Amino acid sequence: MHSRGNPHALGQADMTPSAIKVLCLLGLGASITLAGLVSTQISASAGRNQLVYTDRAEEGMTREEAVGVAVGAFRGVVVNYLWIRANELKQAGKYYEAVDLARSITRLQPRFPRVWAFHAWNLAYNISVQTQTQEERWQWVNAGIRLLRDEAIPKNPNDMLLHRELAWTLLHKVQGMMDDANGHYKRQFAREWSIALGTPPRRTPEMRTSKSYADVMIAWLDRLATAPSTIEEVVKVELAASTEKQAPPMGQALVNLLRDAGYDLELTADRLKLLEIIELQRSSLIRSRIVSVEGRVSGLDERVVAALGQPAFFEAWTALSRHLRQRVLAETYNMDVQRMKRYTEKYGPMDWRHPAAHSVYWSAKGVEAAIDRLNISNVANQDFINTDRITIQSVQELFRSGTIMFDVLSPQSYFAMPNIDFIDPYSAILEEVTERERQEFMAKKGVDINQRIWTFYRGGYENFLHDAISYLYRAGDLESAKRYQLKLASWHGRVGNDVDQERIRVLPLEDFVVWNLQERITSPNIAIQEIQGALHTAYVRGLLAGDMEVFRKNFDYARDFHKAFTDEQSRGTPAGGDAERMISQMNKEFPLAAAEYFLGAIDRLPETDQALLYRRAPLELQQITFDVMDRMYRPRDKDGRAQASAIDFIFPEPQGMEAYRIIQRARQRPSVETGKIESK
Repeated sequence: MHSRGNPHALGQADMTPSAIKVLCLLGLGASITLAGLVSTQISASAGRNQLVYTDRAEEGMTREEAVGVAVGAFRGVVVNYLWIRANELKQAGKYYEAVDLARSITRLQPRFPRVWAFHAWNLAYNISVQTQTQEERWQWVNAGIRLLRDEAIPKNPNDMLLHRELAWTLLHKVQGMMDDANGHYKRQFAREWSIALGTPPRRTPEMRTSKSYADVMIAWLDRLATAPSTIEEVVKVELAASTEKQAPPMGQALVNLLRDAGYDLELTADRLKLLEIIELQRSSLIRSRIVSVEGRVSGLDERVVAALGQPAFFEAWTALSRHLRQRVLAETYNMDVQRMKRYTEKYGPMDWRHPAAHSVYWSAKGVEAAIDRLNISNVANQDFINTDRITIQSVQELFRSGTIMFDVLSPQSYFAMPNIDFIDPYSAILEEVTERERQEFMAKKGVDINQRIWTFYRGGYENFLHDAISYLYRAGDLESAKRYQLKLASWHGRVGNDVDQERIRVLPLEDFVVWNLQERITSPNIAIQEIQGALHTAYVRGLLAGDMEVFRKNFDYARDFHKAFTDEQSRGTPAGGDAERMISQMNKEFPLAAAEYFLGAIDRLPETDQALLYRRAPLELQQITFDVMDRMYRPRDKDGRAQASAIDFIFPEPQGMEAYRIIQRARQRPSVETGKIESK
């Protein structure tokens, strides 16, 4: 009776068990079909965006990886256990074991950024310092860099943490001075990028402004951006160029020659080997030098060298080398040439042999990637402030040491000088990062930092201007130094309630510099800037201008400052030996440091001014630099014999060279006890 008055009960009574089964089967079939369609789309998207993980056992897997694969849906539990275990091993100082576990985690779950960062840090920092030689240390440091750049970021392209970790490793571990072997890192990095990208265009006296030189650098990078993307296109481009010049096409002939010589143009190792030969030969020809310090350049593939020397192959080599560099940048170093061009325009004419240029690239790229994905749900997890700090610190480092003198034929000679092109870019990006800092604090803490008296960016910019003013003053550019002192005194973002600072900012320029130096005399960066700035003034505003009083005053100042600083910093290190880490960017011996900067000044002058500067230099300075310049500029025959040339007029041999050379050989004679070279 009750069921008859209940419509729901009536419907249920009418539904037979068979009908219910049919409906369930239809629903199940529809769900399976829909799941299959969605699963296909999800799998395709995961593959395109590298969101996949190891899902089957493979030969060579560790026990942990095999277990992780076997448990299927419970893989997360295994990964969590391995992560906890890896942290315990790290805390116990068992870094090698921790690295092995981290490697397993990244294979099981490649979308776990913190494990990649943990793994790379162990390689570059914890394990590297346990080795005993500079070469071993660089292998581990570079392994950490490659892990982040070549594996982690491609699998997590929008993760800001990994970009920041890579940028920090390049800036702090490679470019910084805290590691005993940092000088070796810089030389190895400069050599690697001289080969991969080529030596950057030389700055001429006509390129007076930062923008004029940046335009040249951008055009240089653009030739790689527009290079042929395949070997087939290389042949077509060379064919078109040869046809225009009414010359026989040689593109395919060159490709065939290299393949016959055993080079696979699709292999990274062979591409880099060819680029190494090209760069070594190019440097040799440009410098009119066939012998290096150690003797004749040897070990190069004579078949490739012979092909490089044939004029008929010129267009083919041009197209091929640009193609190889483009492929190496994109496929080996995971870098975009168009982005490099854009950052060169934004931040200044960066020398890509400098670690800080790469630090700028990766930190700025990480910020841009995170901004593209920013929304209300993830804003609290983004750390723009610390990533922007690395960008700013990298630009500051480019000011301090952004001018590099390095030649692949003399890889032990690395010399970095300040570059004032990066003073204004620092100011330009300050507003951008300050606004991002304000937005982040507002989103996370509801605080408007514009109401705070002091912020990181304000204090950092003030310190930067202090350094820039001191360097420009010491380098003799008083007009620019005064302009930046005025900017410091009137800058709206300065800390305004510090009465002492307000008084110091408006001191006469010389008094301001003296005060600034007293405050920061123990800083290696300030010391290097003071010494190099004084030498610049001594050479350019003293010798070149014919003012010997200016030369002597600044040269003596540089010598005295160099002695005070090296006495303070002199202490050996396990990996660095006698090359103390804090002065690794400057020679311990002042005459050699002065000669290095003298060569740098000569290298950036036209020939007439080169001759004038050299002839006006004191005899001791001429003697120290003559043999180096003779090797750099004098042409030699195939047997290494010196040939007469224009340098006999530009750099004539100074008096007393034979006696000088005898003294130098005596200072570096072999030790009977150790068989090594020692300075006396």
